[in-house]
Amino acid sequence: MNGWIPAPHFSRLCDTSAMTRALPVFLAISLLGWSCTTPPAATPPKSPPQGSLAEMNGDVFDQVWVVIRDTHPDPSINLGTWNDVRLRFRAQAVQSHNDAELRATLDDMIETLGESHFAIIPSAVSGTAEASGGWSGMTLQIIDGQAIVTHVAPGSPASAAQIKTGWEITQSEGDSVGAILVPFGEPRTSLERLSRERALAGFLGGRPGMTPTYTFVDSGGATHTTHLTFEDPPGEAVTLGNLPPFPADLESKWLSTAEIAALGLDPTACDRIGYLRFSVWMTPLAARIDDALFGFRGADGIVIDLRGNPGGLGFMATGVAGHFLAEPTSLGTMRTRDSELSFKTNPRIVDRTGNTVGTFGGPLALLIDAHTGSTSEIFAAGLVDAKRAECFGRTSAGAALPATTHTLKNGDVLLHAIGDFRTPSGVSVEGAGVSQSVGSAPARADYTASPDPELRDALAWIEQHRRKPTQ
Repeated sequence: MNGWIPAPHFSRLCDTSAMTRALPVFLAISLLGWSCTTPPAATPPKSPPQGSLAEMNGDVFDQVWVVIRDTHPDPSINLGTWNDVRLRFRAQAVQSHNDAELRATLDDMIETLGESHFAIIPSAVSGTAEASGGWSGMTLQIIDGQAIVTHVAPGSPASAAQIKTGWEITQSEGDSVGAILVPFGEPRTSLERLSRERALAGFLGGRPGMTPTYTFVDSGGATHTTHLTFEDPPGEAVTLGNLPPFPADLESKWLSTAEIAALGLDPTACDRIGYLRFSVWMTPLAARIDDALFGFRGADGIVIDLRGNPGGLGFMATGVAGHFLAEPTSLGTMRTRDSELSFKTNPRIVDRTGNTVGTFGGPLALLIDAHTGSTSEIFAAGLVDAKRAECFGRTSAGAALPATTHTLKNGDVLLHAIGDFRTPSGVSVEGAGVSQSVGSAPARADYTASPDPELRDALAWIEQHRRKPTQ
């Protein structure tokens, strides 16, 4: 859905929505997107482009169409539908007057697939260090048609601006958030839901140093107008191939008695809880993830926070899951047009210094939200399928297709899915996501009442299941 962006926000969207995060293989690209779609023109162009530009447009269009035709995991795409799409969009692509117009037409064509992990990455942001977007530390999720603040990172710009969880954001720079959300209606598919999230992220985003003014309404109906200044995202900037850089950040700790008590729980009942959060599944974080989980072997429960984690390198999930499964276990199977590959875990019974430590056998809780995607979903769905973990939070992105990239003749990059993924029991994460099955996912009232309802519910569950002996 190439939704129209109100004019006051268009320049900000083009500066930031395409650049806020990069999304390599196994990342939830539909959550974020790169395209900068122009508002409808007051009058159409009088004449189509001529000569080399039209030829280049046609060549790029044909590249995209052929790559998807030849690599899409479903061979039946060649049986007519994709041919019809080519006839429908090619002339419009050839007549594009610039790369932005061409990109918008290609996006329209790609969206007819109704799947995640397809995107056109502008050459201006592909692989460039300048492509990082601003960080507010504020997480928004759509609850009952309202954009609700569901998390505020400690020490973030949102925290400094005293923004609270449970607040509804209603305006940005005086423009209504409803103008973005209402046209989407109630999404019927995960793609529509992800498109809505992408539009909202672009509408509210900003570069480091920008200071937008936002209007919020709390649960009591009071209005709060505040501004925050976007900062550089925390963590190390990492890259993969010709995709833009993105931040890799990790937090590992034992939850303190004060943190547990702040959630309304008895610290002595929860006891020793290891908490691990990381922003993306990428190699620079692998050793630190392992060290944290080896260090938690004596815990009474472990919480892995995957909220906002859009994915990354798929096979990292098999190593991390090996900390919790004593025998090699399948998390699921990836099928491409030509091959089938099982994501089988690697039991991590020996730590990085050579000591035998076994695997962790106690309760494992995973925190998820609408921005949890791809490898994070594969990890969560596989462990739930193996009855080795429970998830807490609102339904994840439902964007779990493996993807790769292809450089186009005009310098843009096509990100495209090449396979499908299903858990051992046959569950497809794509389009459905991973959902909480213990109790109910948090509602707006929970975010108003608790500083972290997902963590609260996870710890309450751990308290009931207490630690089993390490295997």
